[in-house]
Amino acid sequence: MWRYGKLLYPETPGVSLGEGWTPLVRSHDYFQEQDFELYFKLESLNPTFSFKDRGAAVVVSAAKLWGVERIADDSSGNAGAALAAYSAKAGLECSIYVPASASGEKIVQIRSYGARLKGVQGPRENAKERVKRDTEGNDVYYGSHNLSPYFQAGMKTVAFELAEQFDWEVPDHVVVPVGGGALITGIYRGFQELAELGWIERVPRLHPIQSRSCSPIVNALQDDRSVPDKVTPGPTVAEGIHIAIPERSREILKAVRITSGTGVAVPESEIVEHHSKLSRKEGIFPEPTSAVSLAGVARLRDAGEINRGERVVVPITGSGLKDISVAKSHLQ
Repeated sequence: MWRYGKLLYPETPGVSLGEGWTPLVRSHDYFQEQDFELYFKLESLNPTFSFKDRGAAVVVSAAKLWGVERIADDSSGNAGAALAAYSAKAGLECSIYVPASASGEKIVQIRSYGARLKGVQGPRENAKERVKRDTEGNDVYYGSHNLSPYFQAGMKTVAFELAEQFDWEVPDHVVVPVGGGALITGIYRGFQELAELGWIERVPRLHPIQSRSCSPIVNALQDDRSVPDKVTPGPTVAEGIHIAIPERSREILKAVRITSGTGVAVPESEIVEHHSKLSRKEGIFPEPTSAVSLAGVARLRDAGEINRGERVVVPITGSGLKDISVAKSHLQ
């Protein structure tokens, strides 16, 4: 991804594991009577098996440049694993605060990189409040994937790659699972910068997809609010987007509205259905959060938001090996 260094800070990687330039794979018949072009962006093939490596590479490269020695974040798993891995490569001491309910596979991955793991009881937001409290006023850098502009800058490179992979003819739709919002807002900023440079003619429509168990952004769009009301999250297999109060709410809503996107909240049954279907139809084993977007594509198509001949991109945000619980349930 550092081919786009002139549009990042720092311009060259202080720390890299070979992140970015992930494959773009076309599906011809995922949906019955499919009359649009559907593509999967395989972010699951990044070094720690999720899109979060892009942001972690920029954050840790910047931290290394500044002389940071200790770094921390709160995460349900993927961002924590990415930050732990890049911190290990950079020689930084890393602490990750996770909800006590985070999946076992992600916990093992974080610990394998030598990070200090701190489990926090209660909802996802408790981990965020704890790490803020613990890092305030000391020499630990809070490298928040939900707040850091450097982390978001790494997400811009998804848009840069899509534009280049499509020979600068950008897709019509990008359908994204949304939790904290770094991915969808980063993609928006990436396409926006390319349009300002005159390299592309337009920005795709960006569609945020959430689980009905936790859908503050979709609710705000439907109610025409500038900020979402706090929701009480219910259980969901899509733990990566289980965030009741997204830090980037205003940015997410702005990006969706400017690009004429449509928010969709999908039921758990459809997430589970598409999680299994993607593996069986396409040979792609996603983490459950990735399947949220495909359930959203189905509903966008049925609502007439996706038209014949249009190009649709779905980022496969993480590997199914990150959380095997749903896959195991398919096989029982």
